[in-house]
Amino acid sequence: MCTVARFMVSRLRSYPATPLLVLALISIVSLGARSLLLDEPCQSPCTKAQQHTMIFDEAYYVNAARVIAGIRPPVGDHYNDAPLGTDPNAEHPQLAKLIIAGAIELFGDGPFAWRIGSLIFGSLAILGMFGLVRAAGGGRWTAVFASFLMAGDNLLLVHSRIGTLDVYVVAAMIWAVAFYLRDRALLAGLTLAVAFAFKLVAPYVIAVLALLELLRLAIKWRRPDAPDQWRPRPAVGRWVITTFTACGVFMGLLGVMDRIATPYNDAAAVLITGGPFDHLGHMIAYAAQQVSPHGPKGIASYPWDWLVDAKTIVYLRINPSLPGDGLYAVHPVVKFLGFISPPILALAWPGVAFAVYRLIRMPRQVAGGTAGAATRALSDLDLPIIAVSWFLGTWIPFALLSLVDQRTSYLYYMVIVMPGLYVAVAYLASWAWLLHRRWVSLLTILFAVSVVVAAVLLYPFVPVF
Repeated sequence: MCTVARFMVSRLRSYPATPLLVLALISIVSLGARSLLLDEPCQSPCTKAQQHTMIFDEAYYVNAARVIAGIRPPVGDHYNDAPLGTDPNAEHPQLAKLIIAGAIELFGDGPFAWRIGSLIFGSLAILGMFGLVRAAGGGRWTAVFASFLMAGDNLLLVHSRIGTLDVYVVAAMIWAVAFYLRDRALLAGLTLAVAFAFKLVAPYVIAVLALLELLRLAIKWRRPDAPDQWRPRPAVGRWVITTFTACGVFMGLLGVMDRIATPYNDAAAVLITGGPFDHLGHMIAYAAQQVSPHGPKGIASYPWDWLVDAKTIVYLRINPSLPGDGLYAVHPVVKFLGFISPPILALAWPGVAFAVYRLIRMPRQVAGGTAGAATRALSDLDLPIIAVSWFLGTWIPFALLSLVDQRTSYLYYMVIVMPGLYVAVAYLASWAWLLHRRWVSLLTILFAVSVVVAAVLLYPFVPVF
């Protein structure tokens, strides 16, 4: 019986369409999990939009979208006094808020409209992980595993079902890098411009791509048989086209968005009417003011704390038997945590270390190999390259800003760092699986099960306090 079962599994895995079917299953299950109880929590009886409880920074972005859509937020809420039709959350670009505002106008002011964009972009991010790993030379099953990790990570699951900016930007960042790895520099730049228009952490991708090209150049120096596309001239050309396209198109988009929803400085109660450069200056100045000179307070944390999940953020916590201030008659039991999946984080650092090891211990030459053989032999090195460059390119800026400028930072900033860690874990798992050892296969399966168990236990509506 075991022999027959192994034979059937082997045949199923060898079928070309199986990884795509598994990816579709992961996407559907993830979408269902993120959609479940989408309109909760809510006061009882729940009859109008104001009775739905906003989660974490939805209080800023949803209310900004309401103002853009011409709806006055409830008295006492953020931006209640802002001029209708403007964007009172001018410290961030408008695109995600415009999507939410469009959904409000289309579906009405309620949780579905606030969160449908996050559901869609969360799904795009999961599919993007598959595309990113494939573009980096990874196999289909490795790509499926990376998508599975993103779908099972609590931090990404929560942000993929609430009306905040982070899942919008990370989805666009992933697709931009995937296009870049396919040598579609112009398309990568256009996609990256869209990411900029969601949130100004997207420019960190420029650092990711610079590190990627530097690592490729180092490999080309050690391995003359590496692809000619890894030479300095094509590398610089790709990077320059992507960077200048992203920056130029973003400024154009910002100008258009400023005409649609004029940015409004809520703190000073003035419109920002000096054009996209004036708006960009306001965003940079606002960010520079967010500092913690005496160390992180409240939910803030140092970037190095994120590496071990040291400071979990409670986005929302409701226990009807012990209601908090202002949360009476709100149901059901809710526990929204900003928390990276412990199994994923535990294997992330061995994964990054293994990626670095693979790059350092790379053979100097493929003896007697053709150019095509060399390309195939080196193709999977883009996976450890992207794992290392993504992690360093997105995490180090936060660390430097914290060290040099004492910039305030939060655990949920790891949303844009995590794709590099998913790639690192998937790469490590794929190499372990190739050992063809029964105990390695069993550990890999147990790890996957632990990711699912963690996702269930950390799910916002599981009543564990």
